[in-house]
Amino acid sequence: MLFGGLVALLVVAYSRGWRPTLGSVAPPEPAASATPVASGDTKFGLSEETRREVYQAILRAEDHAQVEADRRYPPPDPGAPTDRWQRRAETREQFRKQAQEEDKQAIAKHYGLTAEQLREIETEGFRSVWPRPALRSLR
Repeated sequence: MLFGGLVALLVVAYSRGWRPTLGSVAPPEPAASATPVASGDTKFGLSEETRREVYQAILRAEDHAQVEADRRYPPPDPGAPTDRWQRRAETREQFRKQAQEEDKQAIAKHYGLTAEQLREIETEGFRSVWPRPALRSLR
């Protein structure tokens, strides 16, 4: 019953504009590109090499949001009712999206890009099959 009350409070707060923040957890830092690319191809005032860095930062932001959501919203007991699993999944996904958006806003600000430009770089990296950043151990 207490859990249901907390979920209801969270839903009301969210509907009134409250969004969870990551607090002391910093978004992933952009790392130097593993494969430098010498190219005259410039978009949004950024070289291809810098756009690759942005792309990797975007992917690290997605990974960071996933890990942080899993950490903050661990699964309930295996025998827990289905509705409890559903509420946890919805709350966890809401937090993941918010954390990912905050990280992407920080990346856009760092590189002086708009959200649309960030999406275009993300699409370019996906279509060009730019490499993913190496996964880091959390231990």
